Amino acid sequence: MHIEQLRQQEVRMLLGISHTPNDDPAEKTLEAVEMVTESGSMVFTSGTDWSLRIEQGSWPELPTWCYPPPCWSFSDIVTSSARLGRIREVLPLLNRYAELTGARLSFDGGVALSVHAGDQFSVEVTEGLPGGAAAENAFNASGTRHARHQAR
Repeated sequence: MHIEQLRQQEVRMLLGISHTPNDDPAEKTLEAVEMVTESGSMVFTSGTDWSLRIEQGSWPELPTWCYPPPCWSFSDIVTSSARLGRIREVLPLLNRYAELTGARLSFDGGVALSVHAGDQFSVEVTEGLPGGAAAENAFNASGTRHARHQAR
């Protein structure tokens, strides 16, 4: 899936996909984010070359690469009452080789999402932005609530 295809998607939920080896909660790591839309879902995760991989999701099922399934789980990313809504702006984040390594998305509902692939996959959510704030301004707004979700 190409990053520009994200623009104008109506997003209902953001879910983290985490791996917990050996049923040990202390070792739980965030490995991906699934965005649930009206027509399906999209998964953001790190590729084997540490670039950002965006693939078609299988909500409510885990992606097929989540093996063995008992070691994987979903969790809410946005936990406040903030509404996501339509993706208004998409900013691809590229490394020095012009490879996609992250993305910043802003939503009509006042939420901005920053996803970074690499050795440690991470997600940052900014809430409380004016509806329709441009993505390039979304991470510089004052009076916002930030939540950082990151692998250990």
